[in-house]
Amino acid sequence: MTCDTATRRWRPPRADPRVARAAPEFHGGPGYEENGEYPPVAADLSTNINPYVPDEAVRQAVAGAPLDAYPDPAASKACARLAGTWQLDSERIMLAPGGSELIYRLARCWVRPGDSVVVCGPTFGEYRRAVRLQGGAVHEVRGTAPGFALPLARFSDRVRRLRPPLAFLCTPNNPTGEALSDDAVAELAHRMRAGTLLVVDESYRSFAAGHLAQPHLPGDDRVLHLRSFTKDLGVPGLRLAAAIAAPRVLDPLIRAAPPWSVSSVAQAALCAALTPRALARLDRSLARIAARRTALSAAVARRGWQPRPSATGFVLSEVPGAGATTHALRLRGVRVRHAASFGLPGHIRVAVRRRDEEDRFLGALDDVAAPTANAGGSS
Repeated sequence: MTCDTATRRWRPPRADPRVARAAPEFHGGPGYEENGEYPPVAADLSTNINPYVPDEAVRQAVAGAPLDAYPDPAASKACARLAGTWQLDSERIMLAPGGSELIYRLARCWVRPGDSVVVCGPTFGEYRRAVRLQGGAVHEVRGTAPGFALPLARFSDRVRRLRPPLAFLCTPNNPTGEALSDDAVAELAHRMRAGTLLVVDESYRSFAAGHLAQPHLPGDDRVLHLRSFTKDLGVPGLRLAAAIAAPRVLDPLIRAAPPWSVSSVAQAALCAALTPRALARLDRSLARIAARRTALSAAVARRGWQPRPSATGFVLSEVPGAGATTHALRLRGVRVRHAASFGLPGHIRVAVRRRDEEDRFLGALDDVAAPTANAGGSS
């Protein structure tokens, strides 16, 4: 038998059916689905990234990070710097290469086949996907139109009834932009029964607070806070996030991590981003985003969209023909986030960007609307 014949007869091992059935979630930014169909992107309002950072010191730290040695596996210096900024015990902080990695690691540690997990929605789809990859069943408790306010009472009731190992809550919520108060989060934590961990995804908390705010309940053992630094620090290419929880909760996550999971580059960037100068620049950028969000919301409202209030750097709007509008904008070099993957097919989410990108978006939106307006005028 020749090598070529043996190769043709060879078959790879069968993947776990849960993996084989797992389609990727769609997000903002470069998409799996584009495949050269569209022109280059000139304005990208689909991703929720601070457009006014990183600080120059962060860029210099990235350029100067050592590449010829393994990173500190515990990211000790970066954890200590973050703990000092938030006035927390560093043993309650663990770094990871991105918020999505933490979500999947949470599911690997605590979800067994057949387990129920409760999610407060509509919200980020990776919670659902991570749970299903482990064979768990997702129970999403969704807010209803028109505002899609987080249904906290129904969420906590479902959690108490099902007693899941994990319950996911995103605040400020993606894609609605709703932010809960410390008191509201504390009330939910109070209702958690033994054996349930409340996972509070705070990836957009800095946008609502106007600074790199401390987690909602950093001393509550019933809560794991998830913070992605992709958004507020403007470093999505580095993949960096933190889990803030009791040491006994973090221990399984640490054990489940591959070695050296947080790069030296990411650790150096976080240390540089936490200097007083860099934090002051972050505060100014967040104030600027809040002002631009108000202006962007008003601009799309004047064009017939129905934006909902937001505490973040993005705005969710009800849009007639949302899917067609998303496609038409993309043909004009503008990328926005169609909210169909959140279960909101009649909505579009747009994020604050630099003024030139926003102007290009609004110009393209006017161009898309012009044929409709002309057709209406000639009838």
